[in-house]
Amino acid sequence: MLKAIFLDMDETLCATSVADKQALATLKDYVQSQFPTLNVDVFCQRYIAGVYKQLNDEFPQLVALLDNELLFRQTLVQTLFAQQQLIITLEQAVVIQAVFDDGRMAGFDFFPEVKAMLASLRQHYKLVVITNGPVFSQHPKLAATAMNEHVDYIIVGGEEPAEKPALSIFQKALDWVGCQPNEALHMGDSLAADIAGANGAGIASVWVDTGKASDHAKLSQITPTYIVTQPQQLLDVITQHFA
Repeated sequence: MLKAIFLDMDETLCATSVADKQALATLKDYVQSQFPTLNVDVFCQRYIAGVYKQLNDEFPQLVALLDNELLFRQTLVQTLFAQQQLIITLEQAVVIQAVFDDGRMAGFDFFPEVKAMLASLRQHYKLVVITNGPVFSQHPKLAATAMNEHVDYIIVGGEEPAEKPALSIFQKALDWVGCQPNEALHMGDSLAADIAGANGAGIASVWVDTGKASDHAKLSQITPTYIVTQPQQLLDVITQHFA
């Protein structure tokens, strides 16, 4: 019997990529106005890559700052400016980073129909959001969506000993709702974090397929129990398989 549903946040419940695009547009306008000699397209492209840790091999000196995500991003801004022969102070980088963060939160919201889905599910099941990411970035998102009003529990990976796909974070969710793995269901968009983690914990998994080629390449190694293309299709999965 299904008792609890675990849910990823970014790109599962909430349109993070849409918020990123809005934030980058705001960031581009600001740096273009303040630093007219900067190649803003290159800066913005590399900045978002750095935020998602895709430049760690290129900038190993920044990896040492990852315990402080805000300082990591501010120093990333300085580093990317320096690559274009523009030296800025940390104070200037703080302002630039704040422009991105404010723009991102202004555009961060649930996907359509998700709030109604959560309200419906909460009538029958305990709901737990399990989101990877640092406190610096995840808590503002949770506040922007008033997530605590829509689910019963929230677990932020950056506050835990290990993030998804670690067994410990799923076990914590199970303990909080007081159920066994076969009484829970987890939905997320990341095969490596969400689906592999749920599978490893013995929890049925629902993969939100966002169409990324890199994810589809992993399907031969990581197999979700169910696949959907829109988060609200979780209701169909539950009706068809758990009613």
